[in-house]
Amino acid sequence: MPNVLIIEDELPNIRRLEKMLHALDLDITIMASLQTVQASIQWLKTHEQPDIIFMDIRLTDGLSFEIFSQVKITASVIFTTAYDEYALRAFEVNGVDYLLKPLEADKLAKSISKAKSIAGVGSNESMLGVIKSVQAKHPIYRSRFLVAYRDKYILVMINDIAYFTSEHKATFLTTHTSQRYMIDQTLEMLEKELDPETFFRISRQFIVSLKSIHKIHQSFNGQLKVELSPAHDEAVMMSREKSSQFKKWLDQSDL
Repeated sequence: MPNVLIIEDELPNIRRLEKMLHALDLDITIMASLQTVQASIQWLKTHEQPDIIFMDIRLTDGLSFEIFSQVKITASVIFTTAYDEYALRAFEVNGVDYLLKPLEADKLAKSISKAKSIAGVGSNESMLGVIKSVQAKHPIYRSRFLVAYRDKYILVMINDIAYFTSEHKATFLTTHTSQRYMIDQTLEMLEKELDPETFFRISRQFIVSLKSIHKIHQSFNGQLKVELSPAHDEAVMMSREKSSQFKKWLDQSDL
């Protein structure tokens, strides 16, 4: 009787998968359904591991790949995603299964059968190696952020974000409509999660989107001053080295 953990950020997808699992195998026990990276890490640290984990790749607070760097996974992992099938062949080659959304009952049944026949995915080190290989060839970038707003949480889509700032050891995102929210990630973490075609780290305090760049002023020493939209209280100055990289980025990016 396999014990199952579901890691998926969209409630309709959770309910659909739960229904399909029970239809396929009445003996399956669903231990929990978790919707974020952080909740998954906390649960796995405090509970006995399941036999099988169904894991969506892109969650509201990041990529589920982050879980493997925080917790030793001994369960069989089946990735469930709308991600490109070609990119995920590397998982299959390395003994890790995946299912493309929308899920199909026959393929789900085959994945469960495969998961039952193996002890697990191997070491975290080997799993992280596979993940890095896939991400290097087919990067997966953030599409949204879950942010706290008063007494609730809201989703901010990546296309709505103008820039990120680091201020007094805290990180904030600012939208194109001047809404500002605190987030947990550092700018260093965000650099790895954001599409480099769309976002650029112009200084130690700022990561900006293409659409947020209002004006660029060049000083006599080769430095650049960037005016952002919406405007920020601080002047955004760039070093000569960063200015050169910034101009190359602007020249090759699809505006």
